[in-house]
Amino acid sequence: MADNPFAPKHYGILAALGSQPVGNGLLDYIAPSAHRAKDTPYGNALGNVVGALTAAPANPPFNALASFTKPSPPFFAPPLPLTRSFDSLANLVAPPRPPANTLYTPPKPKQIAPETKRKAFFSFHFEDIMRVNNVRNAWKIGDPESSSIRSFYDSSLWGNRKLSGPEAIKSLIRAGVVYTSAVCVLAGSLTWNRRWVRYEIARAIIDSRGLLTVHINNINHHQTKGPHPVGPNPLLHMGVAKLQPIKDGPFQYYLYEMDFVPDGSGRVIEQWRPYADYTKPVPKPTWLGDPPIDYIRCLAADAVEYDYELDNGHLNIGRWIDQAAKKAGR
Repeated sequence: MADNPFAPKHYGILAALGSQPVGNGLLDYIAPSAHRAKDTPYGNALGNVVGALTAAPANPPFNALASFTKPSPPFFAPPLPLTRSFDSLANLVAPPRPPANTLYTPPKPKQIAPETKRKAFFSFHFEDIMRVNNVRNAWKIGDPESSSIRSFYDSSLWGNRKLSGPEAIKSLIRAGVVYTSAVCVLAGSLTWNRRWVRYEIARAIIDSRGLLTVHINNINHHQTKGPHPVGPNPLLHMGVAKLQPIKDGPFQYYLYEMDFVPDGSGRVIEQWRPYADYTKPVPKPTWLGDPPIDYIRCLAADAVEYDYELDNGHLNIGRWIDQAAKKAGR
């Protein structure tokens, strides 16, 4: 008769299984029971294998199953800093946004007062007198909050005086320019070719005064209620020539003006010629670049040019005059 396979003497797997207490089954090999009846060599070996398979190693490899199944700690975003206090319920409500079609209104420009209030001589064509008076009275008209500060003193000729001849007009202009710091040319459409405007420009060079151009055609006309095309800069038509009248002698500076002369084919061309109303040497302006000998330097090359409307002249003209006077050493 064959032996019983469950007999302990065979130490087989069936004997090992048969040696365990009934009720827990395989769970006892994973977590051994404290009240185990007895151990066998095969039972211990099988338990060691199962324990090795189920126990996590001290340093698991990167591809271990535990590395991918281990739950991560929950992520909590740090609280955002408070931008407003919570002292009332109204602080929790966002302020209303402006309507989408609200137009942006830029802040009003403010007047920048000049470092020194200067006496200015305004040179202009009398036909532009209404626009000219807007400039000369800049500190009286406009926005009272921004243009109520007088930034210059007007020493120019106000009236259209009837004088006996050219020498009387020149004398009057000399008297007007001599006590000023700068000559400000208020340029309209035809100012560039007016004889006495050119003489007032010449006096700025002769008397070492500051010189600048301010275009006024963008000021609305008192009759048409609109602007006109900007006229030529009168300083483009006057210049200073560096000449050497005596060979190997000292060079000197002379005034020149641009004129239109026939070219022989029925057209006219621009041509420089000595300035007829003042033929003596003049001092070279400190603000004008030095031309080579026998060359002419146009005054517009270095004198500053502004637009009264586009450059906020009612706020800035006093500063423009002050800067022109400083460039001339006044």
